[in-house]
Parts: sequence; structure tokens; C-alpha cells
Amino acid sequence: MLTLQWSTVRDRKQTCVVGKLYGYSDLSYRSGKKYIQKIVLIVSRVIIQVKMSSKLPFVRMSVYVFTITMHLSNIWYMAVSLEKDFKMVPELKAFSKLQPRYFTCWTFFLQIVHAFAGILCDVLVVVNSKNKTYRLPRLLKGFKNTLFSAVLWPSTLVVVTFFWSLYFYDRSLIYPSFVDQVLTSLSNHVMHTAILPIVILEVACRPRAVPRSHRKNIIHLAFHFILYLLVLAYTYVEKGIWIYPIFSLFYGTVYFPLILVSIALLALTSYHIQWPLTRYFHGEIGKVKNT
Repeated sequence: MLTLQWSTVRDRKQTCVVGKLYGYSDLSYRSGKKYIQKIVLIVSRVIIQVKMSSKLPFVRMSVYVFTITMHLSNIWYMAVSLEKDFKMVPELKAFSKLQPRYFTCWTFFLQIVHAFAGILCDVLVVVNSKNKTYRLPRLLKGFKNTLFSAVLWPSTLVVVTFFWSLYFYDRSLIYPSFVDQVLTSLSNHVMHTAILPIVILEVACRPRAVPRSHRKNIIHLAFHFILYLLVLAYTYVEKGIWIYPIFSLFYGTVYFPLILVSIALLALTSYHIQWPLTRYFHGEIGKVKNT
């Protein structure tokens, strides 16, 4: 099973060797393993102060605007870089055409969609703040909550965990070296690191009730990942390649289905992690039929 390993590959000595091979110091491994803990601690302190001033909708809208700006800016930058480097690196043209089929791209696109839906929800809440009986439109609230709980949160944790685990172990397992021409360190962290604090902030700033049944959310989650698996398989049939090198390496061996099962278990575990975090930030709000 693929698991997130921040400070060990097999032992401490091998970790140092791998870190030096790819330009990472041993210090980065020690600090990296505390990354999520620090985010949660900092966010919780900020949220406690913000809650006292009743400005959560404005904090959320600020995060949404930042999310949209960050992702759209990165998309523009990578598009410009790809266009410049097409002639020098012919492989980048094929990479550009396949970009919409990368799970990371699906995830940050969903973050953009969720941010727009979040802005709309919070604008409606602020505009109708004097109306004590006002409730968000059921379809809008249901779409936003289901998108985040069932798809976006687990997808984000899968991207961060899967990508950085392979990246620290052997970068060639996750993408070929020629991608470095357009994927700078900043762009890499925008797509594979910054997406994590964004969803943690959503959990921290959006009080939610835990659903009585997780069936509907898990069905949405399963549909999303099965759909992506079909896209991967279609790409292999159409192009004769697996867009992630790790699948090419293990295709035809017993490890291939084990990797898929590991990802499925990781996604399911990631889904359930959000509810203890929700209780941590907001306490026990109650339970609803679904989110």
C-alpha cells in the first residue's frame, strides 16, 4: 500500500541518499512530516479569533478569491511556458494535450468550481444577513457541500499524499524529467502543496453537521474515482501509454491492482478524516441525513 512517508524510505541512511539525489536536504524531510500538524494548529488559532468577531463569511470569501487567483495564474503561466518550449522539447506538446487527463488538474479545477460556488453562497448569506429566516437555496447548498465533502476533500488528500510520497522516493515514478521545463518549483507547490491548506481552511471556516449516513457521499466518491480510472484506461488504449510512469512500470504485475486498491483505501480514509477535523474546529453540531 502506498503511504505517505516524510522522513523514511527504508531507513534513515537511505532517506538522506534519496534526498540528496533529488536536491532535498534531510532537514526538509524532518520539517515536512509536521506540515499538516502545523497547518491545523495555526488555522485553529486564527479561526478562534475570527469566530469571536463573526467575520467568517468574509474570511471564506477571501480564501475563495485567493484560490481562484492562484490557480488561474498558474494555469496561465504554464500555458505560456509550454508554448515557448514546444520547439525545444517536442515531448511537451504531447504532455500539453494530455494535461486535462491528470488527476491533479481535475482536483484544482474542482477547487476553482467550489470557490465560485462558495463565493455565491457567502454573498447570499451576507446580503440576507438581516433576514433571520433566510436559508440558502437547497440545490446550491447541496451541490457545494457534496462537491467538497464527497469529492474535493478526499481527492486533495490523495493528490498530496500520492504525489509527494512518490516524488520523495523516486520522482521519475510520477512524471518524466522533461516536465521540469514548465513545472517550476512554485507551480509544483501550487498544484500539489497549496491545495491542502485551502481545503483545511474550508473545514475550519465552514461549520458543518456530520451526516447520519455517508452512503451518498461515498457513492459520489466512488463514481469520481471510477470515472478517472476509465479516463486512464481510455488513454492507454488510445495512446498506448499510462500518463503516470508508475502504472507503466507495474502494469501486468500483481502490484498494479494493489496500487489501485491502495489508492481506493487512501481515498476512503481521507474522506472519513474530515469529520473528526470538523468536530475539532466546531464541536458537535449535530447530524443530518446527508451533506
